[in-house]
Amino acid sequence: MSPEKLVKYAIEAQGNAKAKYSKFYVGCALLASDNQVFLGCNIESAAYPSTMCAERVAIYSAISQGVTDFKAIAIVSKLSAKPCGPCRQIIHEYLGGIPIYVSDGKTDKYETHFINDLLPFPFG
Repeated sequence: MSPEKLVKYAIEAQGNAKAKYSKFYVGCALLASDNQVFLGCNIESAAYPSTMCAERVAIYSAISQGVTDFKAIAIVSKLSAKPCGPCRQIIHEYLGGIPIYVSDGKTDKYETHFINDLLPFPFG
């Protein structure tokens, strides 16, 4: 699957985000090695530490369904934000060195990153 198509899936997921406090809507699409796509969106709570990022929603969904081998992940937000610290750690632990495509979802442009660049000193 092309990065552009995976970004389109992430845009679709972004439409499901629940960000009534921050107004920062994030979508994620995780491509498994068997070409299944797992979507995730950020979901906020008034008990803010209970909020869950789009990346972890997608990763946890895949893992909970028994899928553990992945090819790529796409993340969409209005600022082309990179994953937060906790998400970087989870990506390191469960996705390894796959490409991380980051986009604002409004253009065809995307950035490609790898976890070793985003998280130089991971745990584990």
